[in-house]
This record gives sequence, C-alpha cells and structure tokens, in this order.
Amino acid sequence: MIETTNSNLLKEFYLRLCNLICIILFITTCSFGQTVEEDSVSVSDSIDYSDIEFNFYMLDFHYTNNKIKSKGSNPDITIPAFISDFTFLHKTGVKTGVMLTNYTNADTLSYDLDFLLGYQKDFFNNKLDVDLSYMYHNFTGMNDFKGLNYNHIVNVSSGFTYKMIYFYADATFHLDDKNYFLDLGYTSNIDFESILVKDDYLFILPTVSVTFGTDYWLYDIYEPYIENFLIPYLHYRGYPTYNLTTEDLVERYLQNQGLSTNTFSYQGIDFLLPITYGIGSVSASFSWMYYIPSDKLKAFGLKDQSGYIVSLSFIF
Repeated sequence: MIETTNSNLLKEFYLRLCNLICIILFITTCSFGQTVEEDSVSVSDSIDYSDIEFNFYMLDFHYTNNKIKSKGSNPDITIPAFISDFTFLHKTGVKTGVMLTNYTNADTLSYDLDFLLGYQKDFFNNKLDVDLSYMYHNFTGMNDFKGLNYNHIVNVSSGFTYKMIYFYADATFHLDDKNYFLDLGYTSNIDFESILVKDDYLFILPTVSVTFGTDYWLYDIYEPYIENFLIPYLHYRGYPTYNLTTEDLVERYLQNQGLSTNTFSYQGIDFLLPITYGIGSVSASFSWMYYIPSDKLKAFGLKDQSGYIVSLSFIF
C-alpha cells in the first residue's frame, strides 16, 4: 500500500493543473487565433482594456493562509489554500478561464474546479464597464472544505471610474438553488511608475465591499452545527424540534435571536489591501484581508476573520 502524503497530493494537484492549462490553451487558440503582444500591467483590475487591440493570456498563482468565506461545517478552522487561475481574454471582450483551488490541510485530495466563460465591454470613454459571465463549479474531496454547494452560477458586474476611485456592483445568481448575492464596493487606485528600473510599477488598491444575499445556503453548510448545537439549544429553551425540517429549525433559532431568515439581507463587510509590484508582464503582490460577518452569520458561529494572499502573475 502506497502512503498518501501532502507532497504526493500537491504533485497530483499540479499535474491536474498542467493538464487543464494545456486543454484551455488548445481550445482558446483554435477558437480565436492568438496574437501575443507584451503588456506592461499584470493585475487584471488595473488594465485599461480600451487600448488593447490584441489577445492575451493571464496566469496567476496564489497562496492564502485563510480562505475566509469557505468555512464548510466548522467556522472555527482556518483554511489555507493554493489557487491557480488561467484566463484568456480576446480583444473583442470574450474571455474564458479555469481556476483550481487546492485545500492543503485536507487528509485526502480536496479541491474546487471552476470553468468560466464571459464577455466584458467598456462605455463612455472607459468610465463604465460591464461584465457578464457564466461559471461551472465542482468540488471534490472532504466535506469540511466544501463551502457553498452549487454547480452553475451567472455573474453580472459593473463599475464606474472617477479619477482614482472605482465604484462597482457585483451580482451573483446560483442556478441550482434560490441563493443570490450582491457586493457593493469601491477601490482607490494609487500607483507609482519607474521606481527602481524603467519598466517597473507599484499598485496599492485599498478596497471595501459590503455583501448582501439570501441565506438558504445556511441549511446545507452548517448542518453539523445545527445538529450539535442548534437542536440542543432549542431543547434547552423549551422548543419542540421533532417533525421539523432544517429550514424550520433555522428559522426558529434565528427568530429566538431576534433575526430573520429566508430573506435577502446584509451578510458582511470585506476589507482588502493589495500591494502589487511588477516589471513588464510579471508581478507579485501581497494582500491583507479582513472580514466582518453580520449578526445573522455570527449566530451560526462565524467570527471576524483575517488573512493574507500572496500572488504571482504573468501576462503573455
């Protein structure tokens, strides 16, 4: 019997990644006819797409010490993860990509696999941008790392640029269930050029976003929490729990806390501070993040969370 080690799991993970990149590279090259030109920016959110008259690929590698919103059934654990993202953007605005997330603390190989197809367009001299995309999502591995349970989502986002400030709205609709979410936020773009050498640059992008959404996903993601804490709590408070569905239990628990459920409501606020340094088409970044959940999510044990992301990005 061959012992499965973390090293073996990571080798298997990156072997899968290389195979996926080759497949996507072949499909997008055959479909659009790639023309490669060098670009001096390696952070997608900072690219002025209006001047791009060519196609390009983006390859990103990330490590996070705490994938904050993917808490699975245990809100107390931290979840480190390696995230690899490969995207092709055609000059017409059509884009496609694949993202693979490997959870390093899992006892068996556990990962998210996402495929994306979308389109983006700028208006009013690049003051307004609109992005529409579809994503297929699949999780394989230990349930503790599963997070929200879905396969198909549609995302619509739009942003408005005013001088150094970028305001945006991002809406996500789950096609498998009744969940949908809305993020509202802003980013300030602070940039410096030619710091050490001629073609280098430094971006600082402080970002704040507020999340609203439905809460039907609570019934699935926190099922162990419901069984181990919520039902005993209701028994202690004198509420009968027999013949009640999971939805009934959650609703009764939240009502007892003075909270509502099955509603579209405030869910939390995110703070993100990315600092990116790059030379030409290669960049590295460090991002600090902090998340404050709503009272409703805190009632399910979710706490204020902090973490960081280290990234390496390429454009070619």
